[in-house]
Amino acid sequence: MALLKYQAKSLIEQGSITTTHAKAKALARYMQKLVNWARKGDINALRQIRKEIDDRDLIKKLTKEILPKLPEDKGGEVSVFAAGQRRGDGSPLAVVRFNTGE
Repeated sequence: MALLKYQAKSLIEQGSITTTHAKAKALARYMQKLVNWARKGDINALRQIRKEIDDRDLIKKLTKEILPKLPEDKGGEVSVFAAGQRRGDGSPLAVVRFNTGE
């Protein structure tokens, strides 16, 4: 769970990250939950996000900068794309990013 929190923070900061395919799929589900809470926008939802991501600047960036760029439809806010294999052990890599239309 801690790994997902740190990867979620990196995704919010950078907009896209590269990781193994299994971790990317788990991160996409985790970020979907955070985005759904951010869409609600009420105080309880923001507290849930704060419990998961303990950086107020990142929460502000998620709710004020990233969320307005995401599509209005529910679902599909985070994409996972194949990115080849990692050198050394050959693990499949994937890129995780927000679907902001950019």
